[in-house]
Amino acid sequence: MTELPKKQPMLQTDRLVLTSLCKSDAKELSTIANDKDLLRYMSDSLPNPYRYEDALEFIKKAKKSYQSGKSIEYAIRLKNSHEIIGVIGLSLNYKNDHITFGYWLGKKWWKKGYMSEALSEIVRFCFEELKVHRVASHHFHPNIASGKVMQKAGLKYEGRRKEHYKKGDEFFDIIDYGLIRSEWDVLETNIVA
Repeated sequence: MTELPKKQPMLQTDRLVLTSLCKSDAKELSTIANDKDLLRYMSDSLPNPYRYEDALEFIKKAKKSYQSGKSIEYAIRLKNSHEIIGVIGLSLNYKNDHITFGYWLGKKWWKKGYMSEALSEIVRFCFEELKVHRVASHHFHPNIASGKVMQKAGLKYEGRRKEHYKKGDEFFDIIDYGLIRSEWDVLETNIVA
């Protein structure tokens, strides 16, 4: 895996721009993230309720973590308005040459293909620009839509961890997905051909 550039790269798709987070995003982040349907299948890393102060702290930590080379947090924005609609976070593991990621999208933008579009660009960025060996992610079992997003981005089902995560009084199975460089190379060859 290559080292991160000093400035976080901006990424683009047909309809989206993925940028670093800025302080002015805090109000919108706290509004979008305070949705019970969104929070239902999120880990406890996203506080409930998600306050303005939580968003400010998240943005501050994201900047420090990027500078230290530990992670990258991308704001998902609509290309035509730059309105923030969600976040994708990448955790970098240099020792094992892999990146794990998590993401969320405001409910207003569900079922429009935005997350599949954003995640596909993140996967491309990881393999082509960061030269990573492996990418991986997971979702809570009932969140089937998240698994479909991962599949559309090229990730392969790798397994199920039964009742692996406890949220409140409920246990959730975790469904794992991943993709290694040799699989990416085949996917890219088929896309180009």
